[in-house]
Amino acid sequence: MNLLLGLGRLFAGPALEAARAALAAHPSGTAMQLDDDLLLSDELPPEAKAVLDDADRTILAVRQKTDRAVATVRADADRRIEAIKAEAEAAVVGVQAEAAKELSPLLRDTFARLKAMQGEFLRQGLLDEALAVRNRLRGMRSDLFGVRPDPGNLTEFGASDAGKCVLFEVVGSGDGSAWGTDAYTGDSRLAVAAVHSGAVRVGERALVRVTLIDGSERTFDGSERYGVRSLDYGNYSLGYRVERV
Repeated sequence: MNLLLGLGRLFAGPALEAARAALAAHPSGTAMQLDDDLLLSDELPPEAKAVLDDADRTILAVRQKTDRAVATVRADADRRIEAIKAEAEAAVVGVQAEAAKELSPLLRDTFARLKAMQGEFLRQGLLDEALAVRNRLRGMRSDLFGVRPDPGNLTEFGASDAGKCVLFEVVGSGDGSAWGTDAYTGDSRLAVAAVHSGAVRVGERALVRVTLIDGSERTFDGSERYGVRSLDYGNYSLGYRVERV
């Protein structure tokens, strides 16, 4: 408004002076106090309006171009961050796998000794002791390598977890629902997806690696494999891939 008012003063100069001269010769002979703003018009001449319109269009175009450039930079940064996160998670799993390989002889010996103890406790009727040993056998894997028990599905994770890799111990199953092929929705039953992906067989206990992925911009197409039928689904906030370790 200040810009428009200034332009009004600029272009209304001659008219303003003429009005002052006319009022100075008022029949009453009394000088009248003039309010400059009352004598000014808010209407811009077409030439001035055209100049301002051109400036507005240029400003808008530059702002839109800048917004697009900023969005591109941010999207590229997000992609690189996700790639780095995925690479780091894969490296972590690789280190864990190397540690498991190095310790496997010790673990096999320890498991065998504890398993024998468990059997002996059962023969003696010491059920509490046998159960405690069994639980410890299962816990050793989790304590050493971060292996988790089968969670059922992956809904405990969110979209922000995309790129992470997690180790689970599962028993393959053909009972339950899974959506997708190779990539599955987060609410798919892990034991079923593991069989459908070929990572394990029905009834087989195995260690699997689950890689969490962004599912918001993909569809999950079902298929029938290894005796398991998966279903179709649209985009889902989080998906996962599963493979045998």
